[in-house]
Amino acid sequence: MTTEEEEITIQTILPPLLLSLSIWTTCYYISVLSPTGKPTGFESIWISNLHTLTLVTMASLSLIEVIPEYIPSCWSTSFFLVDTLDCIWRRDVMWGFHGIISLVLNVCTASHGVHRRLRSASKGFFTEASTPFLNYWKTHKSFKSYLLFFVSFTACRILWVPYFVYNTYQIHLHGEIDYLIWPSVLFYLLQLAWWVKMVGMLVWYKTPDELEKERKKKEW
Repeated sequence: MTTEEEEITIQTILPPLLLSLSIWTTCYYISVLSPTGKPTGFESIWISNLHTLTLVTMASLSLIEVIPEYIPSCWSTSFFLVDTLDCIWRRDVMWGFHGIISLVLNVCTASHGVHRRLRSASKGFFTEASTPFLNYWKTHKSFKSYLLFFVSFTACRILWVPYFVYNTYQIHLHGEIDYLIWPSVLFYLLQLAWWVKMVGMLVWYKTPDELEKERKKKEW
C-alpha cells in the first residue's frame, strides 16, 4: 500500500519520469525519425494504445493504492510532452492545444498536495479510456465501430468529467475552488466541441464505401 500524504520530491519522481521519457523518445525515433518513420508516425495507433492502455491500468492501480499516483502522472506527462512538441513541429494547432492543456493538468495536479491526496489525476486519466475505441473505429470505419466510439467518448469525457469535477470540488473540497478548475473547464469545452461534431457524424454517418459511391455518382 502507498500513501500520497508524504511530500513528493524531485528524487522521488525523477526515475519514473526519466524512464517514461526515454520510452516515448524512443517511440518517437522509431515512428518519426528512423528510416522507416513517417512525419505523422507519433500519431500512430500502436503508440496511442500503448499510452492509453498502460495509463488506465496505472490509474486503476493508483486508485486502489497499489502504486503511487506519480507513476501514471510521469507516464502521461512525458507522453504529452513529446506529443505536444511533435504537434508544434507539425503545426497541428488543435492537437497541440489538447496536448498543452493535458500537460498543464498533469503537472499542476501532480504538484498540488490536496489533489494528490485525492488522487485527482488518476481519476482524470479515465477520460483516456475512450481512445482505444477511437483507434478501433479508425481501422474499421463501420457504423457499429463509430457507435462504440461515440458511446465511450460520451461516457468517459462528456459524462465522467463533470461528475468527477463536481465530486472533487463540491464533495471532497466542500465548494472550495482552486486554479485547477480553469484548465479543467478548457479541457471540457474542447471535448464538447468534438462531441457536437461527433453527433452530426453519428446522424449522417456514411461508410467509406458509401462515400465512394456518392463520389462516383457526382462524377457521372
